[in-house]
Amino acid sequence: MKAQAVAQAMVRGLKRVSPHLEVSMYPMASGGSGTTDLAVRVAGGRVRHETILPSGRRPRDVKWAMLPDGTAIFDARDAMGNPDGPTQLNKAYTNSQPLGEMLKRLIERRPRRIVVALGDVLAADGGMSLLQSFGVTARNEYGDILTSGARSLLHLHHVDFSDLTPPAVPILALTDEDYSWNQRVQQPDFRLDLIHGGLTTASSRYVDFLGEHIRMPLADLSGSGVGGGLGMALAFLGAGFEPGAQYLGKLGALADLMQDVDWVVTGSSNLGDESEHQAVGTVAHLAREAGLSAVALTLSLNPGHLDLYDAGLSGIYPVLDRPRSSRDAHRALPSLIEKAAFRTGYWMQAMSEI
Repeated sequence: MKAQAVAQAMVRGLKRVSPHLEVSMYPMASGGSGTTDLAVRVAGGRVRHETILPSGRRPRDVKWAMLPDGTAIFDARDAMGNPDGPTQLNKAYTNSQPLGEMLKRLIERRPRRIVVALGDVLAADGGMSLLQSFGVTARNEYGDILTSGARSLLHLHHVDFSDLTPPAVPILALTDEDYSWNQRVQQPDFRLDLIHGGLTTASSRYVDFLGEHIRMPLADLSGSGVGGGLGMALAFLGAGFEPGAQYLGKLGALADLMQDVDWVVTGSSNLGDESEHQAVGTVAHLAREAGLSAVALTLSLNPGHLDLYDAGLSGIYPVLDRPRSSRDAHRALPSLIEKAAFRTGYWMQAMSEI
């Protein structure tokens, strides 16, 4: 479900508790798919489309937006298309070249800056193909240029920076996690060596080449592991990082909106150790600063979810009403969210009367 639909389901449930309840909706994202749409919703601007030509593929239409302050924003998922990696790795892209192509197209339009939402993508090439769009050339031991794609990294011998052309426009990468490259390769969904023997080692060697060129420990930089190394590639180009939810919250002055409410209700499909850097964590922090009680609805709990109480949550409540299969839960999700908000609303009402 998109953030707007989730918020509407919550409102329907809360209104059943008290029809006269005044509700302010603020759909949020954590820097993944839908971030561009939400940015336009809260800040205004104009949605546009750009046709890019990924190497060896059909032309692709990519949605982006120009915000009132001159910022060009787009979702990396739109530029990358559907995951094309091996089935053993969820959401894997073997070639990050489309993202580099989209960045170059927007640079030509001379925006004040470019914002790219990196959530929901995982590149298996460490961002190598993205950097090739800016003149960074990876070569094998014979000096031949490596083709785009993850498998080429296995033959990496050295990197040529003689044709490097840094972007002339500042880039801000929106993230849904803060892993460095060295932390990211330890995660269960980043076992690239199970797909192509030695690929993780080859990717790390590529990161070392980049870090040596700019004399910066990219592999330890917070955010460099986002998108399977896309964050590292963008950091090499001078990009900054910011949590996607934090960016959207500031864009629409969410903190000011909280000055006029009594309760805050938010939610996510799952809550865990990375949630503090995502939408729920951002909302919880802002609620605490405003002296408000914040409640989160969720489908599942992962290790680290208790930290959200320290971040500012007053309660975490299940969306599921009984044990259900994943297919059944997602099919009934709008209704389940509405009913969960209804139950939570009664609890909120009782607490307000104490």
